[in-house]
Amino acid sequence: MAGGGGSSESGEPEFQIAPMIDVLLVLLVFFMSITSAEVLKVDQNIVLPVSPNAKKREAEMSKHEMAVNVRWDDKTSEASVNVDDRDYPDLTQLVPYLQERVKRDPKVRVVIRGDRLLPAIEIQRVMNVIGEGGIADISFAASNK
Repeated sequence: MAGGGGSSESGEPEFQIAPMIDVLLVLLVFFMSITSAEVLKVDQNIVLPVSPNAKKREAEMSKHEMAVNVRWDDKTSEASVNVDDRDYPDLTQLVPYLQERVKRDPKVRVVIRGDRLLPAIEIQRVMNVIGEGGIADISFAASNK
């Protein structure tokens, strides 16, 4: 006997699991898309300097942060700058990108993630470029371990 709505011969409705799985998958995709937009694009190859007084970042400002990764290559004695998965061998090319970010989000904060072996002069060069881009809110990433 064919019954509609998933009912059995006893007249009690059957539990439909397929629609529940569909809803759970939609929620999973939704939450994954939200959280991936808020994650800083960090370079895992950078060894951060250690600071016992390093503070956790502010939750309110985390949505306005962007990471500037500065790697140091001991073999060539050169620094390389990476922002949002793009390398900038010429730092002047970074200025228009930073200016665009300021237009989109006036509260933008730059987090400089410099390698612990990076000379201070390289950090100064990067800070000058960030200033030329119109960003005054700069912080530094450090590890407290």
